[in-house]
Amino acid sequence: MRLKKVFLLASSFVCAATLATASHAQTFKPTGPALPIEAMANDWNIWGVRISPDGKHIAALAGIPGQNPVIRVWSTDDMSKTPKQFGSKTMRFTGFQFMNNSKLLVFANQPVALGANSDWYSRAAIANLDGSSFLDISNEEAATTRDDDFIIGYSLFNRLPKEENFVLMEIERISGSEIVRLNLNSGRKDRFARTGDNEEFLWSDSDGNIKLKGELKVANGVYTYHFFFRENNQAPWRELTGLRYNLNARFGLRPVHISNDNKSLYVITNKDSNFSVLAKYDLETNTLGPPIVQNTEFDISSASFGTASDEDALTQDPLRSFCWAGPSTECNYLDPVDRRIHALLERALPDTIISFSSRNGGANVLVRATAPNVPDTYYLLKNERQLIRIGSLLEGWDRKNLGPAEWVTYPARDGFQIPGILYLPPGYKKERDGRLPLVVMPHGGPWARDDMDFDISYWSQMFATRGFAVLLPQYRGSTDLGKALWKGGDKQWGALMQDDKDDGAKWLVEQGIADPNRMMMYGYSYGGFAAAAAATRSGGRSAGLWQCAISGAPAIDLERISNDWGENRLQRIRQGVTVAGFDPMEHLDQVKIPWLVFHGDYDRQADTIHSRTTAARMRQVNPNANFRYVEIPRMAHTLGEMTPQHRTQFLSLILEWMSTNCGNISQTFKEPGLKTTLTKRASK
Repeated sequence: MRLKKVFLLASSFVCAATLATASHAQTFKPTGPALPIEAMANDWNIWGVRISPDGKHIAALAGIPGQNPVIRVWSTDDMSKTPKQFGSKTMRFTGFQFMNNSKLLVFANQPVALGANSDWYSRAAIANLDGSSFLDISNEEAATTRDDDFIIGYSLFNRLPKEENFVLMEIERISGSEIVRLNLNSGRKDRFARTGDNEEFLWSDSDGNIKLKGELKVANGVYTYHFFFRENNQAPWRELTGLRYNLNARFGLRPVHISNDNKSLYVITNKDSNFSVLAKYDLETNTLGPPIVQNTEFDISSASFGTASDEDALTQDPLRSFCWAGPSTECNYLDPVDRRIHALLERALPDTIISFSSRNGGANVLVRATAPNVPDTYYLLKNERQLIRIGSLLEGWDRKNLGPAEWVTYPARDGFQIPGILYLPPGYKKERDGRLPLVVMPHGGPWARDDMDFDISYWSQMFATRGFAVLLPQYRGSTDLGKALWKGGDKQWGALMQDDKDDGAKWLVEQGIADPNRMMMYGYSYGGFAAAAAATRSGGRSAGLWQCAISGAPAIDLERISNDWGENRLQRIRQGVTVAGFDPMEHLDQVKIPWLVFHGDYDRQADTIHSRTTAARMRQVNPNANFRYVEIPRMAHTLGEMTPQHRTQFLSLILEWMSTNCGNISQTFKEPGLKTTLTKRASK
């Protein structure tokens, strides 16, 4: 349900603000308990759940207090049996994939101290389903590897469903990628293919034929992306001239399938439309046809091919399903078995967002159900009759004690419509309970977005269960919600992109939900930049709006961001040119509100140098500001690279800052039993 727009006269707005101030003493209390730091800091209960190709096993990552995450494996023949389990004392498992029916490709991170290059580095291993054999195949040592050869990650490029003991694995380095043919029994890696300069492999068939690659070429300062096709690994490459495009054209074009007869390439693109569509490219005539599937309000986000009886599309490859990126991902299923299963699950799990993976013609189906106030919960559906609960991301928390959320749209000051997600505390009713303190929480990226799945960072519910309204604005620059919204953020960092966040807060004041005297901004990564912009605009464009700002792992220096963007040249070219606008580093003397910055010293993604430089300059140009910088040892950038100790520390910092240094918010908010953990690098 969308909130209605309310337009108030100036006099009525003053009255509303007066009422909000008068209601300070009557602070709303949520009907349930606050989501505790311990629950948020612990590793998730289970996550990353997958089903084997033959449907006989389900595997998941699982958190165990005081230990590194483990992998659990169930037999679908008898889910009541205790699952097999294995882990590592030295590495934190971060993901896995089934390579065949009896082997897993396990991904792990390990901290490596290398001075300014200290980071959590990727490892990969082949494991039996019971962990009885664990073969490390990432034998390169970070300390002895040239900078350009640092391994960014590993991924399964092709499972080779017709072969039992071999797969194609991609090893991604800063200098490029190589595809290796991996022997699952011995761990031997034989180079299968390697990208050239500015190349990437995009698609291969079930026999391992790499049929599609992309290449970035530059001439006279113009960067052009080219697609090349071949029918098999022995055939010559030929360019698909109808798909060539200039990167400055700023549209997306993503291949998703090549037909078994080598006549058609299916792509998702927004080349000629605001919203992405699924279209078919004729490989013989080099022409892109009209949309096959489109949605007039949201981007088409994915498409699958094959049937329930031919899951790998070995003999049949019709369009099986397509999905669009609405408030949550929604799909249209064309296969009759999939349609029947989806309808059954919607009846069994009402008011949740459902996704599933089907095996054995629908006899074994792995199901995930989620919602803003329902942590991801996994089930096995057997023979379309028995729904067996496997486990949840966070046990013991659901609609009874978590806050609801809704998709909203509000007008920016220039009339542009901004989507967003609004979380409210459990038990809150506006007519009865009046105004709430507000947290505006911009997502990272900024080329990303939020959706209505459960927020696995827990941040939305951390604030909502403590009595706050939480707005997640899908500001200009956000993706998957139309090209106009995405491109609207070009060169508007800290400017129009920031206005969108300010205007969301003002709109919630107009709706009678937000207390204008108790509003703050918290963000992480790019969201940390947005909080830095809120702090540095507090002496000018955003004066009087925010009570405080909290920046987690922020990338703050616009010049540094535009020069260093991303882990590859293509990303720097595409996005680096869009980074311009209001630079917080040039306005640190304008910080007029309390501002907390925290950062991990192993963060090489939004490098720690941003926060260190900011802290040093703040001491020079604004020494009397209420500013604090805390650096967290051995913490990297992403949630998967953080330990429970890291999360405990920065969650405590956030809640402490809100209790003690957030203006009027601190007068009405206290976190009971808070124990803060300071590091040796802390400055005010």
